[in-house]
Amino acid sequence: MAKTVIGLTGPTGAGKSTWSAAFEELGCAIIDCDRIARHITDTPEVQEALQKQFGADIMQHENLDRRRLAACAFTDSASLKKLNAITHPAIRKVILRQLEQFTAEEQVRAVIIDAPLLFEGGLEECCTITAAVLAPQEKRLQRIIQRDGITKEEALKRIASQHGDSFFREHAGYILDGATQPEAVPAAAKKVLHIWLGEENI
Repeated sequence: MAKTVIGLTGPTGAGKSTWSAAFEELGCAIIDCDRIARHITDTPEVQEALQKQFGADIMQHENLDRRRLAACAFTDSASLKKLNAITHPAIRKVILRQLEQFTAEEQVRAVIIDAPLLFEGGLEECCTITAAVLAPQEKRLQRIIQRDGITKEEALKRIASQHGDSFFREHAGYILDGATQPEAVPAAAKKVLHIWLGEENI
């Protein structure tokens, strides 16, 4: 039987990581596209391309200043597209390699592609199911500010540079509640995973 591949997406601060962690605890393999992106942006060829696009000052003492890069790339949707054009091809190669690996492992219950740009990158074509985690903007603001240590204005810029909820509602097969209390997410994830995998006992 073919392995179920679930594309998990959503805007920044919506709570996607909490749901992803719950699915991992339930025996799913996670392809973490943010983690892959961090690795890719540490490579010399990508850093060189980023400097050409966003300026040499995104590098500090031979290390990428991720906060400075984010301040440049999340200014508007056009800048974000430029960032994605540089990083996405390399990220996609790693995703497809990991997908092949995980789908071959018998103990893996399902594969989760945890991807903020699931639809923009065409990764939904690899998925059996797609789901988006959405949450109210105020909750997202609080999370982004706390998580990244940035100002409210910077957080609002990040939110504005991404698609709104309507995009995810239009494209995703399922919507998951990012406002669910963290302690309640594992039970909710267990229930929805049973449904996705066609398992009778919940």
